[in-house]
Amino acid sequence: MKGGYFLLNGQFHKESDAIFGLADLAGRAEGFKEAFRAESNEILFQESVSRHLLATAETTETDLTGLIDSDGRLLRKDVSRLLNKNKLYLSARIEIQIYSVDHKINILLRATEMERDFYPVQEPGVIVSFYHHHKLDISPVPSYFTAGLFVRQAAARMAKELNQPSMILLNREGNACESLHGSFAILNNKDVTFLSATSGGYRCAITEEVIQSVQMAGYHTVEKEKITPEELLEAEELFIFDACYGIRKVLGLEDSRYFSTKTQIIADKLSELARKDRSERVES
Repeated sequence: MKGGYFLLNGQFHKESDAIFGLADLAGRAEGFKEAFRAESNEILFQESVSRHLLATAETTETDLTGLIDSDGRLLRKDVSRLLNKNKLYLSARIEIQIYSVDHKINILLRATEMERDFYPVQEPGVIVSFYHHHKLDISPVPSYFTAGLFVRQAAARMAKELNQPSMILLNREGNACESLHGSFAILNNKDVTFLSATSGGYRCAITEEVIQSVQMAGYHTVEKEKITPEELLEAEELFIFDACYGIRKVLGLEDSRYFSTKTQIIADKLSELARKDRSERVES
């Protein structure tokens, strides 16, 4: 039977174990969590994921020395143990939660099975909406998951009510700043426009790999600090992306509908990059 175990500070526990006290619950609420993808016992884009976790920890002044390194070797070891224990030998979603209790850093790892293959693209695409009820503050540094938690949780609840996989969040200036758990890009002619690192929106762990995939597909990449909702609605194509699902075609946003031919080409390049990344890691 698959699943049933999680890893806390290097020790296995059953999902049914009651090991968290009040201090743990408070600490977890104040910590941060991220999610990423593993294929055949290897983290995809391991270095990018680890650097992202370290950058997130820096925003909360969390010292991960000796726990997570920039090349991802420590994280790789624990993830491999977790996947083997849960008999998840193919595709898996890894959730990591990092929090402090009594000045001690705790790392909680969970794993769940995902649809097979390296960032498979679902057809025909997803329908998403804007989340208008609350706006995210504009941060001078990339907004990981350490800020705007309330807004993201409220948006996630609405997405569930609407039976949608994601939403487009707005900042206090009214600009689109991220997708739920990830980011987005718009396509017009040969240009693919992303939010810049100074936009204050969430910048997911595999942003650079997605940008590389766009360039491999023969398109030009553009980065903007501000992208209005109107620009999304008027785009030729729109896709969302995150470290678990990779690129997802957007079939519709509100009343707008999109093509997805170019998005498919870019998504295929990301899958190619991911396969190459895992192959080189195994061979090294």
